[in-house]
Amino acid sequence: MDEYSPRRHDIAELKYLCENLIHEAFSVLNRTDNHWIHDLTSEKSLKLNELIEHIAAFVWSFKIKYSDNHTLSTLIDDYLDETYNLFGSDKISFLELTKWQKTNEHLTNVLLHDLNAALSKI
Repeated sequence: MDEYSPRRHDIAELKYLCENLIHEAFSVLNRTDNHWIHDLTSEKSLKLNELIEHIAAFVWSFKIKYSDNHTLSTLIDDYLDETYNLFGSDKISFLELTKWQKTNEHLTNVLLHDLNAALSKI
């Protein structure tokens, strides 16, 4: 994202990053009978952390560029906070992961709606 990219491009990129994050997140987890195990020192986990940091940097730029969209910024902040808290732990309950998945799904749906609205103005 740069200062000249259109909003629809920025929204599409953010949506892609959130969708990519959920796929990468599941690749680092190992399921047990009653929770997920997250090896914080694995190479996959380190790559996941890099992706989360990249998304956080992207969101920071997004919030500056689109400072008028407080509702979306708040939703994204909550999502990132939940992501940091969840994947900073070596054990993740099924309930916590399901809640995070729903938050991710809600955010991507909001971004899709925003993207469709931006595309309809073309």
